[in-house]
Amino acid sequence: MVVAQRRWLPSVGPNNAVVDVASTRRPPGRVTSPSRYPELLVNFDPQNDSPLAPPLAILTCSIGDQLQNNHVAINKLLRERRERASLVESAIGPSGRKFYWQNVKYDALNIYPTIPRALVRGKLQYTRPPTSEEIAMASDTVQTFRLLKTGCNIVRDPQDPKSIIAIIEFTKFSDLTEADREELNFVSTFLRKTTRFISNVKSKQRAWGGKMWGIGWRKSSDEDQIAGRYIKAFEAVHAQAYHDLFSLSGRVGQIVGQNFKKLAEIPFGSNRDLMAEHGLPSLAALEYGEDLTESDCAPHLTFTTDGFFNPPHTDDEDVSKYAFVMFLPTHTKDGSLATDEDSYDITSGPFIFPDHKFGINFDHQFGVVKMIWQANSYKHCTMPSSHSSRFTHLGMSVQINLGLKNACVAYQQGKYNSVANYFGDHFFYLYRSCLHLSLVIFALLT
Repeated sequence: MVVAQRRWLPSVGPNNAVVDVASTRRPPGRVTSPSRYPELLVNFDPQNDSPLAPPLAILTCSIGDQLQNNHVAINKLLRERRERASLVESAIGPSGRKFYWQNVKYDALNIYPTIPRALVRGKLQYTRPPTSEEIAMASDTVQTFRLLKTGCNIVRDPQDPKSIIAIIEFTKFSDLTEADREELNFVSTFLRKTTRFISNVKSKQRAWGGKMWGIGWRKSSDEDQIAGRYIKAFEAVHAQAYHDLFSLSGRVGQIVGQNFKKLAEIPFGSNRDLMAEHGLPSLAALEYGEDLTESDCAPHLTFTTDGFFNPPHTDDEDVSKYAFVMFLPTHTKDGSLATDEDSYDITSGPFIFPDHKFGINFDHQFGVVKMIWQANSYKHCTMPSSHSSRFTHLGMSVQINLGLKNACVAYQQGKYNSVANYFGDHFFYLYRSCLHLSLVIFALLT
């Protein structure tokens, strides 16, 4: 007499997990259990290893349960798609892009655990830069992160699904139009030229290595100056070059603003509304009080070069919800775009979110990377990159700072009423250099 054996019947369990009939053991993965779905265990003929026909009632029950499972899964998928579409429309505006949704988890992580930290102005900060050994340990940790390198990605807060941590878009140079490449090249070479008239940031809390620069408007430490621009003293012989260069700020602001708007129209509009509401000057404005243009979105631009890296932090002084950044591979000599894949030799240096263990992979970057992110809400930093004598990885970001906003609000409210109060605009620095020369000549003649 043939004794039938109880075996798993091929089926589709939850999450479309396929049940394996080649084994008498419970199949791996999330599949239905025998206790819940006994119809999946059927009689097998051991002589030809084929299933004996199950009773019609059991077969009907199995098909019905599978259809019900599929129906539930489809409804869940459709509901999730509607929620995502609604979030995109409300957070960033209409978009025809194909987004890749990245799921991350929150787990607070200190990637430099051996560096002491202390309270500085009420905030816990690192007391020194990392050693080479500490950098190596941190880099090993970061290699376990999800480092993105293609597509247009949306990363949501796992603790608040309605909050977007970042939107990151990668575009190859070969996918850009000639006009797009020319505009990006104009911005990168312009920024390189400005470094002769500005000083890089010296604060170890903001830069552990490389260089950070700023152009545009900032809150002044001079009590009489309401607001000024990121300009250092220069000799009168360079006054014409200074004036000619910064007169091109309008085009730079237009290009940066248009790229911001294309990626995320609503955050761009929110920044612009914030500037209009509080009387903030734009990056392009050479004088305080100039009207905002359609592409103005920030009063200043910060950019980094020469292997810049910094400590993990949040930008607590930002009042704009989202910051916008673009990353470009450039030539060190003149700031022009580095579009030759065979010669560009900078690797590593990812931009990361340590608490959520994801970031941007810049290895052999041959295009532009754009991102908006909530810089004042989520911890982030740039890791060290490899050294190159010919190339530099350029990062440029725009956001709105609390100090400058408060200064402009105070001015609007009439709190700067002394005759000594002034704006350090473009022409202030131009005339200052000429005045210095006049004083030198006068001293020599007398």
